[in-house]
Amino acid sequence: MYRSDGLCYYACIIVRRQSMNAKPRGGRPSKRNYILMAAEQLVKSHGAAQLTFDKLSEETGISKGGLLYHFASKDELVLAMMERLIDTREQLREDLTPQFDGPDAELKALIMSEANVQRVAKDGNDELALDSAVLCAASHNRDLLKPLQGRFEELFARFDASQMGGDKARIAFFAVLGERLMQQLGMMDSDPQERDVFVQAIRKYIEE
Repeated sequence: MYRSDGLCYYACIIVRRQSMNAKPRGGRPSKRNYILMAAEQLVKSHGAAQLTFDKLSEETGISKGGLLYHFASKDELVLAMMERLIDTREQLREDLTPQFDGPDAELKALIMSEANVQRVAKDGNDELALDSAVLCAASHNRDLLKPLQGRFEELFARFDASQMGGDKARIAFFAVLGERLMQQLGMMDSDPQERDVFVQAIRKYIEE
């Protein structure tokens, strides 16, 4: 199966490939998860600029050395945060795939999973704020994002080979990403009913 859940997924793959040869960090998963949850809360509350080991040490009560034991660098920490986001996206896509029929079922579910990220946020999990902050943190190291173009080319090639057609798939994909970006930038604040209209319009468009 081809997993590709938007910009954050591609950034995650890039960082993972660059850190594959790094020595795995030990430690109990519970403390590692606690650090990740604290990092997520930190960036949601104060923004990506506050994601430092000093600030995280202050928030968690764990020494900087203890944090570095679990995450050798800020890039490794951001990667782990991305992976947690991707788990949420992947679950959305898997949940939506059975709703579609035909050879394009996974692609349609991929597009609709991106459209439904805002619904996750609406239900109390501030997914948009976290998504924005993690990508912002990753962007501070531009080398991590350079291969994105190639990764998107792979996705677009899959769009072109789809039954719905490359142009149609691109329009729907860019529409949901663009609408979400407007939400993330605070340029629009549509109510749930307006969002439902938009999401249903995208779904109707890709199923026609």
